[in-house]
Amino acid sequence: MAYASKIEASQIIQADEDRPGERGQMADVARHTMRTCHLLGGATALGVVIVLALIGVRVARYPASIQGPGNSLLWTNVTLLLVYGLAAIWVSYQSRADVRTAIRIGAVTGPLLGAVHVANHLFELFVPARNFALVISPVFLMFALLGAVGSAAWQRTRSLALAVVAGQWCAVVATVILISVALVLDVVFETRAELPLREAFSASGMADPGAFLLRNSLEAASEGLVRMPIFALVFSLIGAVANAWITQWPRNAALAGAGIAPLVLVMGAAALLYANSLERSARPPFVMAGVLLAGVALSAAHPIWSALRPSRAE
Repeated sequence: MAYASKIEASQIIQADEDRPGERGQMADVARHTMRTCHLLGGATALGVVIVLALIGVRVARYPASIQGPGNSLLWTNVTLLLVYGLAAIWVSYQSRADVRTAIRIGAVTGPLLGAVHVANHLFELFVPARNFALVISPVFLMFALLGAVGSAAWQRTRSLALAVVAGQWCAVVATVILISVALVLDVVFETRAELPLREAFSASGMADPGAFLLRNSLEAASEGLVRMPIFALVFSLIGAVANAWITQWPRNAALAGAGIAPLVLVMGAAALLYANSLERSARPPFVMAGVLLAGVALSAAHPIWSALRPSRAE
């Protein structure tokens, strides 16, 4: 018994000696994630500054773009971009481990979503007569990525609020990438970018096609700056709720869900395709139904994969 007590005492002493090393490793990890958040926030804030500078340069070249309604568009963009910049500063100073985890998940997916939006913009620029598949595919990819962000953030943090934070940060990064690239492309391929706007330019009464192009870009940018966080809120939340629900299913139920989700996606795509054949005034009910069906199906993709992955089965 005395010998056993000596062994236990030595184990306790050894454990106490090991804890400082473990604490040091945890502190190193915390410092690394803090530096990562500083880098992510700083890079995004720099992106916001670049976008503001690009807008300023373009407005200086085409002052007619901000006459009349263009002036309100300009200040709407500036205000929204400053809000994005404040969000980037907020990210830079987060110290909670779970918040930093959510931010990292959004930061990983944000450039992917930005690349999807940039590719879609390039198609609009160089392939004006796109078929329905090319029009709807970027939207479906956006739904899937935002749903995956919310699902992954919930899986790591068990917090719906932090799932939304991850989705919002993904949207911020993607939108800043899209607007900055789109403004540069408008400069590099200005003549090409003006071609699809010829009829609208003729009806606008403006004299300078470059100024009209910039006003159109400011309008599109303001819409993106508002809509992307809304999409992120909705679909990251759907992804998080789906993960919380689906990962509790038995494996057979998850397999059934994997079979049903593609059918729901096809139904959503069919509703959108049918809406595309109707007059604009008759489209809203079918567009809403199609977006809802496709969004739910795509947002459930990551939760279903999480429920079926081999580590869970084991």
